[in-house]
Amino acid sequence: MQDRTLKRIFILAGIALILWVLYLLKPVVLPFIGAFLVAYLFSPLVDKLHKIGLPRWLSISAVFIGIGVVITLAFWYLVPLVWEQLMYAKNSIPSGIHWANYKFLPWLSDSFNLVPMELDVDQISAAIMEYVQTNYSADSIQAMIAKLAQSGLNFIQIGGTVVLIPIIAFYFLLDWDRMLDSFRRLIPRRYEEQTLVIVKECHSVLGAFVKGQFLVMVLLGVVYAMGLQLIGLEVGLIIGMVAGLCSIIPYLGFAVGIIAAVIASLFQFGIDWMQLLLVGVVFMIGQAVEGYILQPFLLGDKIGLSPVAVVFAVLAGAQLGGILGMLIALPVAAVIVVLLRHAREFYENSPMYSTPTFVVQDSSAGSITIETDQVDVDIELKNQVVKAQQASENSSKIDQIDHKEL
Repeated sequence: MQDRTLKRIFILAGIALILWVLYLLKPVVLPFIGAFLVAYLFSPLVDKLHKIGLPRWLSISAVFIGIGVVITLAFWYLVPLVWEQLMYAKNSIPSGIHWANYKFLPWLSDSFNLVPMELDVDQISAAIMEYVQTNYSADSIQAMIAKLAQSGLNFIQIGGTVVLIPIIAFYFLLDWDRMLDSFRRLIPRRYEEQTLVIVKECHSVLGAFVKGQFLVMVLLGVVYAMGLQLIGLEVGLIIGMVAGLCSIIPYLGFAVGIIAAVIASLFQFGIDWMQLLLVGVVFMIGQAVEGYILQPFLLGDKIGLSPVAVVFAVLAGAQLGGILGMLIALPVAAVIVVLLRHAREFYENSPMYSTPTFVVQDSSAGSITIETDQVDVDIELKNQVVKAQQASENSSKIDQIDHKEL
């Protein structure tokens, strides 16, 4: 017993040491984790191409080339549109300031009895320059330059990571089946079947989430962009795209989109209540399409998270990992739900949960008593002589019946 306890302690200490070393090597490990996720996402497509007769290396190359072509065409089409709308937003700033000074701020002062004020661009620029000259000395400027240089190095490192991830993912996909088989052999034999069931269920949940959420994000962005363009909002396309991209985080796309659309509508149309109402209608329609059409058909109930659990997972992810934590909060939470469900089933089937079964055999009285939390049974045993007599009587009755039939 003591040897077994020491063995478990050494195993836990070894696992903790490995995790600590991986944490120290985080800049090196992160590209491999990203590459593994990329390989996991595109392995089904590579397997389909490989099954139709293409060599595996050619299947992987075709998938990567296809992804590159799609991204290139998307940028080729969207960048000019986005740039045009950004230029429109830039040119609308003077008219927006004029509207704020002569319409919005006077209306605000008259409605709430506030002191009249206006936005003075020259005064705002002078205040910013004075703040910079006062609070940033030569040492601060040198420190800022050092930070910018460090940021440039970090940017180069990020660029190198982005280039490195597809290369590592290519080799992961090339040996994908062999790598998974190596992982499977590490599982103890008595736990292998149950572990594979859990892994398959987690794989099903993650696959449903990734495919479904990606389609929801794209289609919801299309709905927002088309709706805002139809009501005459000049920057409706870029707002719809941003709202669709942000919808990968629950409720964020709706919040970002409607706030940006309201501000853009105020700059373009002024205080036009009908236009603001149309903006609200567009986003209400988008939420209805997402809640009653897209999510039920594309996601279904495979994620298994209530709205309260979704909000908690997103907030916890933001606290632990920032933007990246918010992005991976839902798939991680879905996997945790699967693990907790199997842990509960294991606990309910363990002796810790249920009352043990007691079997008491009294040889002198010729009885057996079975006691559980739901059943209490007393069984009386007959002696062998009685059993032999009953057996002989039954056989004689069968012989008499056979003679009568003859």
